Amino acid sequence: MSQAESPPPVRRSAAVMLVFVVTISVVGYLVGISDNFLRSTAVVPPLETSVHQHDASSADVSAEVLASDAIPAVAYSGMRRRETGPTSAWKPTLNRILSDTDYHRCITCHNPHTSEIMPSEEEKRRSLAVRATRRAFNGAPPVIPHAVERTDDAACYACHGEGALVGDRVANRMSHGLLVNCLQCHAAPPPKPFANVEAKVANGFSGLPAPVSAERAYPDAPPVIPHSTWMRDRCLSCHGGVAGWPGLEVSHRWRTNCLQCHATSATLEQSVVSDPVGYVPEFAVGP
Repeated sequence: MSQAESPPPVRRSAAVMLVFVVTISVVGYLVGISDNFLRSTAVVPPLETSVHQHDASSADVSAEVLASDAIPAVAYSGMRRRETGPTSAWKPTLNRILSDTDYHRCITCHNPHTSEIMPSEEEKRRSLAVRATRRAFNGAPPVIPHAVERTDDAACYACHGEGALVGDRVANRMSHGLLVNCLQCHAAPPPKPFANVEAKVANGFSGLPAPVSAERAYPDAPPVIPHSTWMRDRCLSCHGGVAGWPGLEVSHRWRTNCLQCHATSATLEQSVVSDPVGYVPEFAVGP
């Protein structure tokens, strides 16, 4: 009985090369589908099952307790001298203090009448007129009022993520969270050869006019939001001062919860969508 002949070296090398190529392809595919901007960078710390025991009245706390997320218990006499809460790690420095913002924050309540923010009615009407030219109807997604050289979402987010001043033009902040396809709702301008072509489509739909004011429960009460908040949950996109619309700015834009004082409209807030919008993690833009 003769022994089986071994395959020629050329066939063996081809088989090894084929296995190597398939392995590299599979690894590259798995890395490619996992390394994208939809992946959240937040890391959830593991749960600790051990319980740290220490004397509440003693200032000598072990390094293991200090390194954990747990806040060591302190005596009541030392609570006023201990910094806790979400801002406990914030240390004020000169390069982090915005003097102008801090000043306006103070005059919200302690107003010396020297730097009061007074929106102009003329600028408000002008801003509402410009906004109307970019929308098919009030509440519709605005068209893109400039040339689009790149259609990826990172290019849009670079200016409209937090809002910016680009020359003499204002790139308003997005009124909603980050979604993956801006051009799905925001129409791009026509190509240059067709820029001056007027294309009209027969349409009998007529939307409601944009509101110019809001109702109040009583004089000097916080106004009710005169529009729906669907896809418009970032109020500073319009009311944010420098990156907002002239005439629509507010005097207290550093406050973080607008709905705490400004109630939604029972007539306008009738969204038929029950599930929240699936926003994706925002890009990290900056140096």
